Amino acid sequence: MSRATIQALFLKPAKGQALVDVSALGMAMQQGYGIVGDCNAHLLSPRQVLVLRREDLDAFKLHPGDLRENIVLAGLPEAEFVPGAVLHVGKCVQIRLTFHCEPCKRIAHVLGRPIKEIVGKRGILGTVLAGGELRCGDAVVVGAETQPPLSHIPYNRFLSFIASVPYAKVVSYKEIVLGMGVANSFMRVIPHYLQKTDPEQYPIHRVVDTQGHLLPHYIPNQLEALCAEGIALVKLDSLEPAAYQLDLKRYGWRGK
Repeated sequence: MSRATIQALFLKPAKGQALVDVSALGMAMQQGYGIVGDCNAHLLSPRQVLVLRREDLDAFKLHPGDLRENIVLAGLPEAEFVPGAVLHVGKCVQIRLTFHCEPCKRIAHVLGRPIKEIVGKRGILGTVLAGGELRCGDAVVVGAETQPPLSHIPYNRFLSFIASVPYAKVVSYKEIVLGMGVANSFMRVIPHYLQKTDPEQYPIHRVVDTQGHLLPHYIPNQLEALCAEGIALVKLDSLEPAAYQLDLKRYGWRGK
């Protein structure tokens, strides 16, 4: 079993803002939620934390923080640093690696080369299985256990997320893109995803719009399916025969 160490730690207080180097202070990890104080912390997100090997930074002549990562570690072989692995960090923190972080235009200015050259080398995203405090110098080992990696194909992650929505709960497009780990711009493709998904195999009837309205144009028999799960719906004053709405505060699922 290989043994690595944490080299640097960074927080992302808000999207688009500069990273905060907390290497000297350490960071707190909350189980199922992510890094305390980080903008990507959320119960539904598969990208609560971004872990990167120092060796990959060095190969591109980059410095810690250049790729907007949270944790830089050194000494872990590339063959062990894969989606599905569980990292045991420090005394008690466990991080499930989910999928490779895709390069984006926000880091293009630091690369000095085409973005495509860093595909698969920007680090791996993950979720926090067990919380605790992290400090530079903490040991990192890959556990014997594994978790299913998430697909690099967005539609496959859509299917995985929809399958996880509990009985008698619903999600809107906002929760779907969050649970998929994609940008908000993906909301425009959700109707297409719904139309291509078999309602007998996946509970797409648990998807509503951001106001809690049903989506009869994309989801057949949605009203009947939700009523069968005990969800209360209100008929709207509309000429549309299937214009119904539900209470998102009551039925909306946000990860717990």
